[in-house]
Amino acid sequence: MPVDQKQFEKASSLIKREDMVKLLRELVNIKSPFFEEAEIIDYLRGRMSYYNRLQTEIHRYEEMQITKFRGENLVVRLKGSGGGPGMLINGHVDTVPLCDGWTVDPYQGVEKDGRLYGLGALDMKAGVAASVFVLEALVEAGIELKGDIVFTAVSDEEGPFGLGTHYTILDGITDGCDYAIIPEPSGPFAPGNESFPCVALGSRGTAVYHVKVKGKSAHGATPEKGINAVEDAARIINAVSDNLDLGNHPLLGPGTMCITNLRGGEKYLLVPEEASFTIYRHTVEGDADQALREVKEIVDGLNLQSEVEVKLRDLPHPDAYFLPWTIEEDTPLVQSLKQGSRELLGKEMATTYFRSESDANHIAPRLNIPTVLFGPDGANFHAADEYVEIDTMVDTAKIMLYTVMDLLS
Repeated sequence: MPVDQKQFEKASSLIKREDMVKLLRELVNIKSPFFEEAEIIDYLRGRMSYYNRLQTEIHRYEEMQITKFRGENLVVRLKGSGGGPGMLINGHVDTVPLCDGWTVDPYQGVEKDGRLYGLGALDMKAGVAASVFVLEALVEAGIELKGDIVFTAVSDEEGPFGLGTHYTILDGITDGCDYAIIPEPSGPFAPGNESFPCVALGSRGTAVYHVKVKGKSAHGATPEKGINAVEDAARIINAVSDNLDLGNHPLLGPGTMCITNLRGGEKYLLVPEEASFTIYRHTVEGDADQALREVKEIVDGLNLQSEVEVKLRDLPHPDAYFLPWTIEEDTPLVQSLKQGSRELLGKEMATTYFRSESDANHIAPRLNIPTVLFGPDGANFHAADEYVEIDTMVDTAKIMLYTVMDLLS
């Protein structure tokens, strides 16, 4: 049904630029690299627990097999009156580690020329701030929706496995959700020059393979008596680079591959008996088993003298694989966001596809619900002088508010 304009204006008026900047600065002030999110989770819970209608809980999980990490997520529920769909709003509170080259204090939240600079400001504490204000505006305006909203402020999105979101799914936190919005910076992660407002309707998946090559040592003066693992590793790299079909999805675009962590031959004047490297691949179709088979078939066809082991990186759970995903543009979720952009900004919302993985690679394929990435503009994510365009953060919150009032009324 159409959004009640009077109610929307009442709630939207509570989303104020200066208040959002204050919250974002406070989030940036808290250092929260992945695996170190407890303080920021505690801060957000303390803030949101002020509202009686918001049910808050700390969701604890542990992954002891690989990372040995005990983590926390904040789960906030705004219960509806019943009879409406459920909306998941997911945002990660962790950042990448601090890099060199900053010209401003990365933890102060410096405001300049309509931007707020800080580590994680764009990716994605601004999106988290937008999510907080959506929920608080609904409560303060006294608006009751039919459907429930579940907001998950998760840990370890920037880490290797997206453990926070993985465990919200595994532990049933997200059960009953019919839509999902992730306010990641959608335009900055797009392959083109898309700018705000921009919604991502899919993204490529990820497969990471570890390749170990075992040859035979010999004196460097008599290489014919050994089996050179480095040379065989190079043959594998060339063969995979030349022959692996990376695919080309009509929407997600081409798959890509990057060779990393190449090691071998460190001992002086010895034929290298061991070598290893990693293949980091962005996939556009198929699952982990298919991706592994494709590489193994190429390696087997080389008939190398070395022994070769190709394996996917260890996963904390069989489902913790980042699958590619897409959503149709004509779904109610996308159409509601686009209508919100027209009505609030007078702009047509662009559509794009995310270039990298995110928590959407867990949510969309595993929950099998319409999922989008929609968030503010900015630049320098995972780099020095990261910043968010403040006005786009505010507009992100207002368009999200419009959509939840539209779909959950």
